[in-house]
Amino acid sequence: MPLTHRGREILRRVPGGHLRGTPAVGCEIVRHEELCVGCGTCARVCPSGASRRGGSFDVAQLLDAPEGSRRGELGAALRVLMRHPPEGPIEVPERVTVYRTIVHDAEICLGCGACARSCPAGAVEARPPRTDVAQASGRDQDT
Repeated sequence: MPLTHRGREILRRVPGGHLRGTPAVGCEIVRHEELCVGCGTCARVCPSGASRRGGSFDVAQLLDAPEGSRRGELGAALRVLMRHPPEGPIEVPERVTVYRTIVHDAEICLGCGACARSCPAGAVEARPPRTDVAQASGRDQDT
């Protein structure tokens, strides 16, 4: 996505007019929800607050996650625990039991790509910005 008005305003407040280590300012951020494990890494590194932790999602969704995805791996582990319950209680930190959704606000996104570079699950992709012609026609550059 091209830089929004709000994104330009935020960027103006950054010394030198750019963010250090963020060569992709203005890129299009594409989220792959099926891969997201809700760890919140993208929200922690987002300089504009465009990515933030949202509400929790039902862990039962892990059981239906695509095989080979990070959520699918968590679902497979959950199925094993359901089939072979442990002898005694397992202590699990609360932060592990609450899976969060990640909310992305495109209006304040700088398009810096920090979220994509930090995502351990590969659930966020930073694509080159779309051209005005491609945007007007609703097509990506590579189509």
